[in-house]
Amino acid sequence: MPKAFNEIFAGIFCLVAVIAFYKSFKQSQRSHGIRLAAIALIGGLALFCNNNWVYFASVFIIATTITETEFLQNLAAIVRGSRHYFDYKRATSGEISPPTESEKAPRQPMELKILNTLWTKQVTKYPTFNLLFTFAIAQNSSEHARFREAGAKLIGEGLVGESDKRQYHLTQEGWEYCKKHYEEFPSDQWWPSESINEENLKKVLGHV
Repeated sequence: MPKAFNEIFAGIFCLVAVIAFYKSFKQSQRSHGIRLAAIALIGGLALFCNNNWVYFASVFIIATTITETEFLQNLAAIVRGSRHYFDYKRATSGEISPPTESEKAPRQPMELKILNTLWTKQVTKYPTFNLLFTFAIAQNSSEHARFREAGAKLIGEGLVGESDKRQYHLTQEGWEYCKKHYEEFPSDQWWPSESINEENLKKVLGHV
């Protein structure tokens, strides 16, 4: 028997989830049935848990089924206070022009680490730029938040692109930028044991 008011509603949500699940067996109602079942089940479990963090997570999970992804990304950027994300959105939408070289602030260590990694691996693996080297770091890494923020800034400048798997790669503009500025990059990068191929570097720079 329910011990509290929220448990009554939790039971109702779970019952709705079961009914919606069986409704989804019909081809014409499958999409809506599965969506309703998922929303009701998450709501029911959240009420049973009766925890503020679970409620918060449930709102985001349910929102992904009924809200545009871009809205959630904007909301997450607001919560994190990521100004560079909005700079990137404005730049890609054409609202603002990319800053000139004189207007750009000095590059942060994380930006240089991303560029140096992309440049080194691109030259070593695909020096003709016919294929793109892409990479990302684990989300549970202590560097991940700074990695994404620096990546968003580089994307806004047009130096870096992002694949469907959310991995970064050099753009043509970024490739040319690195040719001019790679000597300014510090040695810090991911997978430092794999140093740049000097023969490929000479070919890329036209020294061969």
